[in-house]
Amino acid sequence: MTQALQIGVIGTGNIGTAHARSLAREVSGADVAWLYDADTSRATDLADEIGARLAPSVEHLVASSDAVVIASPDGLHPEQAMLCLDAQRPTLCEKPLAPTTEEAANVVAAEVDLGRRLISLGFMRRFDPGYVALKEGIPSVGRPLVVHNVHRNTSAPYGLDTALTLTNSAIHEFDINRWLLDDEYTSVQVVTGEPGPRTPDGQLDPLLVILTTRGGALVEIEVFMNAWYGYEVRCEIVASDGTLDMGDGSYITRRASRQVGHDVPELWLGRFEDAYRRQLQAWVDATLVGKTSGATAWDGLVATLSANAAVAAIGNGAVRIELPDRPALYA
Repeated sequence: MTQALQIGVIGTGNIGTAHARSLAREVSGADVAWLYDADTSRATDLADEIGARLAPSVEHLVASSDAVVIASPDGLHPEQAMLCLDAQRPTLCEKPLAPTTEEAANVVAAEVDLGRRLISLGFMRRFDPGYVALKEGIPSVGRPLVVHNVHRNTSAPYGLDTALTLTNSAIHEFDINRWLLDDEYTSVQVVTGEPGPRTPDGQLDPLLVILTTRGGALVEIEVFMNAWYGYEVRCEIVASDGTLDMGDGSYITRRASRQVGHDVPELWLGRFEDAYRRQLQAWVDATLVGKTSGATAWDGLVATLSANAAVAAIGNGAVRIELPDRPALYA
């Protein structure tokens, strides 16, 4: 293809709006042609802002676009991904691929039946300079033994629900640690303690998730949805010959007025803005030459399966993670 991709964006909430603006203003080789959202007023405002058209339905958007970004609520992802596969539209689907393992497996089976990779998953941390440097640095410190992860939100964006913490938020860690280690998980356990003061009755926050990998590494994830002070993601790899610590991403440390510190963002967009842009550019570049980029539908299935195993592990000790055979399409 020699002209700009005509992209349709499904969903104009926080992340859909950010993607549409980035595609319209920052990413080369792409035009945002269509928007759809159940909230017509919100979608109309964004369409007017970036010069896109408002689609009357998801089906119309998919049929009218060269490629599609799915940024709708989680429960709609598998249905909309199926529509895109049926129409053979290259698709960037925000995480998760699906809330349940069965739904995610159905999407993977449909793509395998099609015989082409069309779906890329929105695990943007794979494009974050901090995580890229972390992965590149692993050979310099030996064999990874333990990975410590911190994932803290100012507040739960959609209300705190323990299962959603794992399937919507910590799912980033389920993916990125597989990518960092080039390894698969074999078991997961979830440790709970005293709930934080902003935790609703019947819910659990913070959580400690502990995974083991086939290679024997331990992966620990602290996820705290109502940490209140801001949004923060950290990762440290403890290896046989040294450590790597991605402490504060790419923030600037400021020294002034007899103080040392840096600003902490309120939302994930503040921390990962560059990663989202890099992800979109890589996806557009790959789509223009008939390829996909980043995480695949298979990666989405593994992340969803792992997250749901963690939900099952709450109060039940360690749960084994059994992966299906990887289809040749994702070899």
